Amino acid sequence: MMTRESPLRAQPDSRLLDHGNSQQGYLFDEPDDGQVEDQLLADYRQRYGLSEDPFSHDYSFPLFTGAGRRQLLDQLLHLCQFSNSVLAVLGEYGVGKTRIAHAFMDSLSDQDQICFLSLSSGQSLEQILLSIIQSFGIDAGGVPSTENMLASLEAFIAEEAVAEDDGLAVVVLDNAHLLDDKSISVITSLLNSFPQQNRLHLALFGEPQLMQRLERLSPENLLINDFHVQPFGLLETVDYLNFRMEMADYLGPEIFTESLVESWWRQSPGQLNVLQGLAEEHLLQSVTPKPVSHKRPLPVVHIIAISVLIAVVGVVFLYMGDDKNPTSTNPSFANSTGAQTAITQAPSISPISESSVTSTNAANNSLKLTSTETPVQPLLQSLPQPLQPNQQVQPAAQSEQPAVDTSVASGDLPKEEIVPLAQLPTSQPKQAESLPEPVPVVPSPSVSVASQPVVQPEVKVVAKPEPEIVKPVVKSVSTAAIGASAQERTILAWKPSEYTIQLLGVSSEKAARDFVAAQTNKKDLLVFKSKRQGRDWFVVITGRYASSAQARQAIARLPDVQRDAGPWPRDIKTIHSEIKAAM
Repeated sequence: MMTRESPLRAQPDSRLLDHGNSQQGYLFDEPDDGQVEDQLLADYRQRYGLSEDPFSHDYSFPLFTGAGRRQLLDQLLHLCQFSNSVLAVLGEYGVGKTRIAHAFMDSLSDQDQICFLSLSSGQSLEQILLSIIQSFGIDAGGVPSTENMLASLEAFIAEEAVAEDDGLAVVVLDNAHLLDDKSISVITSLLNSFPQQNRLHLALFGEPQLMQRLERLSPENLLINDFHVQPFGLLETVDYLNFRMEMADYLGPEIFTESLVESWWRQSPGQLNVLQGLAEEHLLQSVTPKPVSHKRPLPVVHIIAISVLIAVVGVVFLYMGDDKNPTSTNPSFANSTGAQTAITQAPSISPISESSVTSTNAANNSLKLTSTETPVQPLLQSLPQPLQPNQQVQPAAQSEQPAVDTSVASGDLPKEEIVPLAQLPTSQPKQAESLPEPVPVVPSPSVSVASQPVVQPEVKVVAKPEPEIVKPVVKSVSTAAIGASAQERTILAWKPSEYTIQLLGVSSEKAARDFVAAQTNKKDLLVFKSKRQGRDWFVVITGRYASSAQARQAIARLPDVQRDAGPWPRDIKTIHSEIKAAM
């Protein structure tokens, strides 16, 4: 769902010296010079009913307050009112730091004085000081040297005790990571010279490497509040694009979905200028006429030739199919051969009773053979058949086999007597009567069953059931009881709906403990550890309040040193999650 907070639309600010350079191209760290044809822009605006270009680089376009941008803006305004610390807003290239800077300036009071500088590489300290003096209307004397300008700025800061009703003087430096070491050291030392003043404020917007240089070049006792601007996730990117369409008076259904935007989001890792260019290109493609390709029709002669060719191939295929039909064989010969094979192989299977052989001969004599002159040789040389299950080998059959083989080998095959199928001898089964009585075998319904292959019983493999793995029961242990200090356990015992006041946040535990030891109400101060950019971050808090309003009222009752540190209310629920994440 898109963020429904009230949009912040910037207005041209007369307090800024250079409107052309400072208030254009704010949305990204560098302006994009690419322009789309006016006709296509007008077409897609008219199609979607837009009052303005939703992806233009106009600084006055409303600020997207999702993804923590609203909370960041509130913290900057609060610290600017109640603290004299340096404000550092850090983020990668293209995440929208410059737009947040303009929203911050637009949210200040009309009585406040603003000096906005978009720095470039190689800009000297003298140029920066001269721009600040001109913005605030300070008289630097005859020759605007570095010493004279610094003395004029110190006098301007000291005037706070005389004119407390005057507004704030805020210096906003964009692309602050381009500052040289001398400029950082001089500007931060100027603020550190007046620790109790609350008139001049410095807000730096730059890339993450700026923080390391500030910690190295600034005075040790100067407070620096740094904020990191995270790039949009996939869902936040979809909300951002639909938000800009809505702010351009688009009233239809949402155009940008997760499936459409996911590839753009991967192509532009956090860079809003690339993302908006892809979205604008998508809108332009929806109104760009597609070229129509005119295909020449196939000539009639070619169509006729193709039809004739297909017909010829079909006729040839049909005739080739008729020639491939196999010739039929004589059914009488097939039947007689099958009967002869069955009768010849019958004695080698098992002893058969005389009555069954007689019935078989009677059945064979009843067949009407169409041609009995066809010579058919008895298949006495057939290979021994495989034994059936539970079948015993008869010694008589084994003794007869060598005699048959000898007679066949000694005889002359061309002079062998041809016996018709109906006159085959049936005396062989009678010899089985003199043999010992074999184990009775259940006869099959047909003698031809003997030629069927042996079917072995199927062996079923029963898989052993695997033992069930019993997962050990893990008893839930409170995260707060592991690795938490006594003060952190005290904070975890508070209700998540309550509020407290954050006084300080530093990266050194010793600095946090020294700050607590130097306070008059150190018994009321608590320190807990959290994580920030993967490093330890130690926060000092005080008080326990039922609502945010009570916490804001308690800020006025804090000691002067703690009020100068820029305290601000925080909810206990967020602190609980930070403590648990740092364990």
